[in-house]
Amino acid sequence: MLLRPERYLRHVAIPRAWCVSAVLILVVACKSPVTEPLPAAVYPSIAYGTDPAQLMDIRLPAGRSNTTPVVIFIHGGGWSGGDKSIFLPVDLQQFVDAGYATVNINYRLASNSPAVHDPALSDDVTAAIDFMATHSGEYIVSGSKFAAVGHSAGAHLALLEAFKYNGSSRIKAVASLSGPTDLSDSTFLAIPTVRTTIETYLGVTQAAGPTRWTGASPVSVATAASPPTIILQGAVDVLVPQVEGDKLHARLVALAVADEYHLFPTYNHDLNYATVGHFPGDVLNPVLAWFAKYVK
Repeated sequence: MLLRPERYLRHVAIPRAWCVSAVLILVVACKSPVTEPLPAAVYPSIAYGTDPAQLMDIRLPAGRSNTTPVVIFIHGGGWSGGDKSIFLPVDLQQFVDAGYATVNINYRLASNSPAVHDPALSDDVTAAIDFMATHSGEYIVSGSKFAAVGHSAGAHLALLEAFKYNGSSRIKAVASLSGPTDLSDSTFLAIPTVRTTIETYLGVTQAAGPTRWTGASPVSVATAASPPTIILQGAVDVLVPQVEGDKLHARLVALAVADEYHLFPTYNHDLNYATVGHFPGDVLNPVLAWFAKYVK
């Protein structure tokens, strides 16, 4: 005689342990996987191009995501010297702790032999940003949300990147620490060696290429579409005089671009770096506040 299914089941003894195991398997299978927050990470001397100078140090915050902004740091040195080591870990870590990824770059330095001139240096800044945008999925950061910080000639390059080479509007804010803003300013050019330094950077004298000098001056290339800009300037700067900060501030006000001007009465070109051993809090804290307002 054939048993109906329900009668057959009554005749089969299923061990209780099997039932419990089956329930546990179902519970585990249905439970959402737990993902741990990403840890902080440091990647030194990552190549972003084929030239030996095209290296960057990357610092990533813990718990980052594909919306984590990236801050590009650009060292100074008169366009023809300097190194990314000017921005120390203690400086960079303040931004990492605030939730930013930091990218501290070296770039090709201006030279007459071999010939390295503008816009090669700006091309490297753009290439570094392009690299991070392309590899944003690898590092788990935003590929479209950047800020730039530079000191001295590096501040000039940061401003140029933000004002002139930011067609895709990836740079949301920029910070200038003692940055030259008008390469043709007579007070600036009266400082010894400044004119020859600019000639090496541009590859042409002011008389032979005045439009090149104007085209590489942030005060001339700023537009109403320029990103929010914070200017930090020493009033007793003997290398980049106060007038450079004054001129940029006035130009941005005229264009109705969001800007903030911090003039330090007793600070020289280094903004008290030599005394403290790194960029002091009264310089970097306003930058962090500015980026919190416009980048995040």
